[in-house]
Amino acid sequence: MFVETGRLILRKFREEDFADFCAYAMDEEMCRMMGNDLMDTEEAARVTFDWLKDKEERSYVLILKETGRAIGNLNITPLPEHLLELPALAGKQGKSLSFCISRQYRRQGLMSEAVRAVIARLFEEEGMDYVQCGYFDFNTVSEALQEKLGFTHLITMTIDFKGENVTTVENILWKKQL
Repeated sequence: MFVETGRLILRKFREEDFADFCAYAMDEEMCRMMGNDLMDTEEAARVTFDWLKDKEERSYVLILKETGRAIGNLNITPLPEHLLELPALAGKQGKSLSFCISRQYRRQGLMSEAVRAVIARLFEEEGMDYVQCGYFDFNTVSEALQEKLGFTHLITMTIDFKGENVTTVENILWKKQL
């Protein structure tokens, strides 16, 4: 286990999580919001699942204690290179978070509960100075959650993503903001 909250356990993915992963990750809206290709078959979902389980060092599944089922995931990664070049981040230590949760579990405070617990761990136990999150400008769900958690604007950028120009909003939460 990585983190436990009142209602959730965040731990590494296991093979037995695959069916639950498919239930939330094969959602067309979820794929679009995360910038993933549509996972419309179990074979397509398998590629992403195996990568999260076996390759992404700090990818965690959200297990709802009440049911024991996987309802989402959260990843902790190094910052993208283009953000590390920003003067505001020079000489500071930070991590980037990305996360998703099944539509049926939105607006219940579960993701904010998970993200708060992870942020506390990153600041208190790992000594990070900041945590960064971003979202595509059309992802109003992520925008609202980041605002609720106290993230502030860092930079808005237009990037080439899979052959299209898309706008991303990058936010930051400084340790001193808490």
